[in-house]
Amino acid sequence: MGILKKILFAILGIIALAILVAAFLPKNFEYERSIDINASKEVVFSIVNDLKTQDVWGPWQKQDPTIKNIYNEVASGVGQVSSWTSEGSGNGKQTITESTPPTSVKVKVEFEGQGGGDGWYKLADGENGATKTSWGMAFDAPWPTNIFTALFAGSMMNKMFDTGLTDLKKMAEAQAAAAPAATGSFEVKETNFPGATYLGIRQEASFDEAMKQSFFSERIGKVMGLMEKAKLQGAGSPTSVYFLWDEATKKTDMAVAMPIAKGTAIAGDPSIKVFDVPANKALVVDYYGAYEGIGKAHEALTAYVKEKGLKEIAPVLEEYLTDPEVEKDQSKWLTKIYYFVESPK
Repeated sequence: MGILKKILFAILGIIALAILVAAFLPKNFEYERSIDINASKEVVFSIVNDLKTQDVWGPWQKQDPTIKNIYNEVASGVGQVSSWTSEGSGNGKQTITESTPPTSVKVKVEFEGQGGGDGWYKLADGENGATKTSWGMAFDAPWPTNIFTALFAGSMMNKMFDTGLTDLKKMAEAQAAAAPAATGSFEVKETNFPGATYLGIRQEASFDEAMKQSFFSERIGKVMGLMEKAKLQGAGSPTSVYFLWDEATKKTDMAVAMPIAKGTAIAGDPSIKVFDVPANKALVVDYYGAYEGIGKAHEALTAYVKEKGLKEIAPVLEEYLTDPEVEKDQSKWLTKIYYFVESPK
């Protein structure tokens, strides 16, 4: 019996010491791991900005095959939510809270009944043209459980990040190889734009505001809602019409619109108006890939204008021919970009 008492006292002593030590340990923890990915920032960003892609590269499914994911109606970016249930790992959800193309994404992670934390992805220039991709998370661990976090969480978190980043690298590099347009290889064609009539919402906005997915989706939803109410058929695909893109002020004057039959008159929301884009000589590029990477296609068109000594005329059009709700593979999303031009006098 004396030996049992000694063992019991020893265990209690260890517990008391652990509790005492925990009082001096940090309660805030932060972990981050990085990897170089041989793909553009735009390609990597398009993946981490869409929580659904974690079904492919996320490390959790390998650890727990009972996990089942459910996604809300937001296709990607701010407001997208992934909720999961699991027999072995518990339930929870993560929400994209910030999205800054093509350099960072922030998420809020919540574990049912167990607290949560803040996660992030950072994209920067890596070695030899690669994208240095960092995945991290910060969270709080209250006393006295913080001692277990300090002792064991680091190796577990790093292993999880390394596994996920390795599979993210495979996915991004495969997409980059399969979709040359996403890495900057474009064919600029000269064409004649026939002219079109649009129904849309035009306004000035900052670059940051205009680049948010919600900016486009909210406005095109209003336009299509008015068309449905008026029983009006569209004459093409959803389009962004850029009348001004001012790098100095970081502001744009643009319209989110649907093409409609010429001569159509429609009443309703005063913010939604009919306008024409006249026929003109144009340059066009077919861009395949996530919307976040479309800047490379614009750079190709701008370079062509300069090389040929042409004069650019407003507006610029982006026609979105692929419905992302139907086609989930972002490398297959087709956007036609039109630059109107004339020869210098």
